[in-house]
Amino acid sequence: MSLLGPLDEELNHQTSSPFRVPGTTDHRFYDRHWFEAVHPSGEVMLLSGLGIYKNMGVADGFLVAQRDRRQTNVRVSRPLGNDLRPVVGPLQVEILEPYERIRLTLAPGEYSLRAELMWHSTFPPYLEAPHHTFRDGRVIQDTSRYDQTGRWEGWIELDGTRFESDDWWGVRDHSWGVRPDVGGFEPKNGHRREPMLWLWTFATAGDVSVHFQLRESGAGAVRHFDGEVQYAPGSGREPVRIDRVDHDIVFIEGTRDWTTLRYDLFLSDGRKMVLEAEAVQSAWAYRGTGYENGYDDSRGVGVPRGELVETDHVDLSVPGRVTREGEPWFPGHREQPARVRIDGVPGTGHLPVMSSGRVERYGLGR
Repeated sequence: MSLLGPLDEELNHQTSSPFRVPGTTDHRFYDRHWFEAVHPSGEVMLLSGLGIYKNMGVADGFLVAQRDRRQTNVRVSRPLGNDLRPVVGPLQVEILEPYERIRLTLAPGEYSLRAELMWHSTFPPYLEAPHHTFRDGRVIQDTSRYDQTGRWEGWIELDGTRFESDDWWGVRDHSWGVRPDVGGFEPKNGHRREPMLWLWTFATAGDVSVHFQLRESGAGAVRHFDGEVQYAPGSGREPVRIDRVDHDIVFIEGTRDWTTLRYDLFLSDGRKMVLEAEAVQSAWAYRGTGYENGYDDSRGVGVPRGELVETDHVDLSVPGRVTREGEPWFPGHREQPARVRIDGVPGTGHLPVMSSGRVERYGLGR
């Protein structure tokens, strides 16, 4: 196999190797697009991603949809070879104009889901602070990610019903580097992880876009924070850093799923901004996408499987209890779309509230 491809004609190499060869031999190296779309009515929502794993020789991806708290999953995989295009079987991502227009499609197949959507950005991309975690003598994570909010036009067809709009709310990210749980092998080294509360927010309302990540220990100590308020292009207003976020979250009793929340955002210019949110439908069951030891072989993303398309359905109607074909099913981590109000202006957001272990303030875990 020749290592040369079309990208090698460009003057953008970052290492002395061809583009097919990453700058690290770590098997977990990945490069991935991720998208969410929420219909204006909130009746149907879509989540999709597509990644390549050069050191594993794999490309895989997913497109899942939720309606009436029922999640339909389509997962795909193929050998990577020398084809670095973001195409895996019926799933395709086309970058038509960087940071401005993207086409996302899922072609027909032996599943009850199809989609054809066109992304249009409404805010510029935001490059997050680097993510680097070193623990137990090894690099756990070393990644970069940029995020962007926008809108979609087009349609999703689910169980024979087509949902169309020229104003789906949307958020996307593109991340790359080394992260855990890629390639089917992740040593645990016998050490317990620290209890954690992780709040990740994308929300837009009017000409304002809010993005932040906050990770706290189970006792409430801040471990990582990064965030910014953006204003729509043409508004004449510059982005403002977020210095601190205070949170008040209402959880469904006996679960880690939330119903409503309030974030007080303290900005670097001295102002305070208030974000209030209410959950839409249910939190995604991320294992259905292939994350969290997903796929039918329970080995997760970045694993060689040949040419593969698989599909299933999970029931999210009972808070804190996900089932597949009536049997309890471990859902993986949960991420929640929401209706928001930012200083009283209505909008939409993607607001994961994820936790592990004992989180003292909210009485979660043991």
